[in-house]
Amino acid sequence: MNKYEIHTFGLASLSLLLTTLVQAQPLDGRDIALKMHAADSSLDGRRDATMLIERGDQRLVRKLAMLNKKYGADEKTLTRFVEPADVRDTQYLSWSYDATDKDDDLWVFFPSENLVRRISGGGKKGSFMRSDFANEDMEQRVVDDDTHTLLEETTLDGKEVYLIESTPIAAKARDTNYSKRKTWIDKKTWLALQVEYFDRRGRLLKRLKQGGIEQIDDIWTATKLIMETPRKKSRTLMQYTNVQYNVDLVDSVFQQSSLKR
Repeated sequence: MNKYEIHTFGLASLSLLLTTLVQAQPLDGRDIALKMHAADSSLDGRRDATMLIERGDQRLVRKLAMLNKKYGADEKTLTRFVEPADVRDTQYLSWSYDATDKDDDLWVFFPSENLVRRISGGGKKGSFMRSDFANEDMEQRVVDDDTHTLLEETTLDGKEVYLIESTPIAAKARDTNYSKRKTWIDKKTWLALQVEYFDRRGRLLKRLKQGGIEQIDDIWTATKLIMETPRKKSRTLMQYTNVQYNVDLVDSVFQQSSLKR
């Protein structure tokens, strides 16, 4: 081996060593949150949903159609209620922005009043159509709206997971019900298997569990959600069906002016 070959071999070995060291760096909380956010690699999508609200002896069933489309790092979502008749054609339109200094937009259309209302501030903390989900839970939350801390690597229901704690940054703290969230993230799919939401006093407020996980169009998808509010002894079950990705939705669907059509 001549000097040139030795030099080249040395550089290649050093490059391999540096690459290995970089790859070996442990993930921090933000890294994990970014991977969870990127698990849905689609450009847009549609799905049907059945929502069952259980509160004491009361049971409410609602059927929905949901559309979403990404615009770079921003995202727009439209949710339309299909059944029962008293909520039919009620629609929620959400525009979620990646910029942390820009507030997300949320509008709701009530057909009985033929009126579009903008929901802002405290309104986002309210219940989503009497369910255990809040209006803010139905929006896409930007990763950097929170500070993420890796608490531990553990297991949940036999799956290896990361447990991270997310607390809102100062600029976003006033717009949320939650002082923090704890999320158990599957290492294989990068999906949240469980989320615990804590109120302003640091007490457990709600718990979300996600299951029915399957690959649809090569994208790992949770098709069954249960949101529980232990203090109220209530829960809401959400079942997704007819999930489709990359369906080339037109932009006009997500315009405020389209809600009354």
